[in-house]
Amino acid sequence: AFLYVRGSAAVYLLGGAESGASSLLEAAGAVDAGKESGLTKDFTPLTSEALAQAAPDAILVMSKGLDSVGGIDGLVRIPGVAQTPAGAAKRVVSVDDGVLLNYGPRTDRVLKSLVGQLYGEGR
Repeated sequence: AFLYVRGSAAVYLLGGAESGASSLLEAAGAVDAGKESGLTKDFTPLTSEALAQAAPDAILVMSKGLDSVGGIDGLVRIPGVAQTPAGAAKRVVSVDDGVLLNYGPRTDRVLKSLVGQLYGEGR
C-alpha cells in the first residue's frame, strides 16, 4: 500500500487507484493494496479500518514523509499501521519524494530500487 504521510502537518493518506503509485507497484510485480481494497480515488484519509481492509504486506512511502513521522518506528505508531502485516513486520519501502510520482528518465532506477526493497537485491 502507498501511504502519503507528513507528520509535521498531521497528514496521513492511503493511496488508491488514482494515486499514481499503482502503476509503479504493478510494474514491480506488486499488487497495490489500496487499489485492490476498492479505493478508487487518488487518496483517502488514513483510518485503521481502511488499513485493515487493505491489509498490505509492505508499505510504500516517500523518504521525507517517513522522516517526518520519525522513521519506521514512528510510522508503526500511526493508528492501524502496526495491525497490518506490513506494520507488524516493519516492512517499509522508501523512495525519494521527487521521483516516486514524477515519472521521467529516472523511473528505471526507481523501479529497480522498489523491486530490490520488495523482493531483495538479487531480483
